[in-house]
Amino acid sequence: MAQPAYAVPIAEPAAECPRCRAPNITGGIFCDRCNLYLRDESLSVERASYTRRIFGSYLLEQLLFWVTLIVGWFIWLAFTAPRGRSPAKSLTSLYVINIETGRTASGGEMWLREFALKGLTMFLIGYMIPFLFLADAFWMFFDRDRQTLHDKILKQIVVYAPAGLPESMRPQPGAPRKYAAVYAWPWQSTSAAASAPARVTDVAADLRELTRLKDEGLITAEEFEEKRAALVEKM
Repeated sequence: MAQPAYAVPIAEPAAECPRCRAPNITGGIFCDRCNLYLRDESLSVERASYTRRIFGSYLLEQLLFWVTLIVGWFIWLAFTAPRGRSPAKSLTSLYVINIETGRTASGGEMWLREFALKGLTMFLIGYMIPFLFLADAFWMFFDRDRQTLHDKILKQIVVYAPAGLPESMRPQPGAPRKYAAVYAWPWQSTSAAASAPARVTDVAADLRELTRLKDEGLITAEEFEEKRAALVEKM
């Protein structure tokens, strides 16, 4: 039976940062030393800093919202949303990335994020529970990928790319799921989140080595089938 189009292999977390060579101990998608986004081959995309997100996104977004008389902000969003950006993010070199496709969030995802979730939902609930606004924003200080609560809900991250995004991360309509969602709450073990893809990768490597041994005549066909069945049971 053929696999559906979205059933793609889980990407193995990089063992080390290709830019600063720091080991990726947590198995995350950002380097803990230089903040590099480890799925970016251009080595130019980084995790957004706290300062850029708080002052360059939250506060600037509010300022633009009122300065443009609200209507102007929505018109501006209509132009930036398809590129995974809000008005403030377009001025601060920030992009919203879908962590399952590895590409920028679609226009629909951005409207859901900026208008429905951050706007209507957070405003209505926050009106009754003012603490919610602070909890949403300051959640990033306790998260390894600097995700806020609305980032967590939508499975998104915010990256900093002053030179723009490489082609592999730009919007693609109907982009299939490419990665396993790296989605850990602060109290969850990061090593546990990385263990599953590492286990699958190890078994795949063992199968390739086993096939090589059979092809070179170093093991019999019976031994190959016996060992292959044992490896498949581990997956």
